[in-house]
Amino acid sequence: MRHRIDPAELRDLEPWHAEELAAFFRRSGTDLYDWLPWEHFESSEATKGFLESFSRGRADDTRRLFGIWLDDVLVGGTLFPSINLRAGTAEIGVFLAREARGQGIVTRAVESMVDWAFGERRLRRVEWRCSPGNVPSRAIPQRLGFTHEGTLRQVFPVREDFHDLEVWALLRDEWRS
Repeated sequence: MRHRIDPAELRDLEPWHAEELAAFFRRSGTDLYDWLPWEHFESSEATKGFLESFSRGRADDTRRLFGIWLDDVLVGGTLFPSINLRAGTAEIGVFLAREARGQGIVTRAVESMVDWAFGERRLRRVEWRCSPGNVPSRAIPQRLGFTHEGTLRQVFPVREDFHDLEVWALLRDEWRS
């Protein structure tokens, strides 16, 4: 997939991008690690295994991962960490470097992914899960019309802590194409 989300571009993030993703985390990881369950990804070996797991998921139709490039520099990503075709559901997640924020990139990327999930894949439900303390992340589902369905307490491991997770959801018939 290759999709323009002005001023950026959304593309498949593949195992051969391992060094580029590792460089991204070396530049931006400390700003993101408070909210991500992944351990430090500054080496291409660590990112390659991560990217390979998403390649297998893409082949199995259970996961997808896209990079966000701004001026041909990887500045983040958006993903479906889980897709359940039988249930017709998917979860969306994002990560974006501080210098790329405030341009509407994540909102447009998530809109594109929701369009894909409901349009091309004909899923019936998309979920967004985030820590209540991650204010920028909470703003995305609010902005796009998701419904806050509740909070799961202490279920999301981030290093030594367990975060609460808010569950936001959007149904296909609620989405504006």
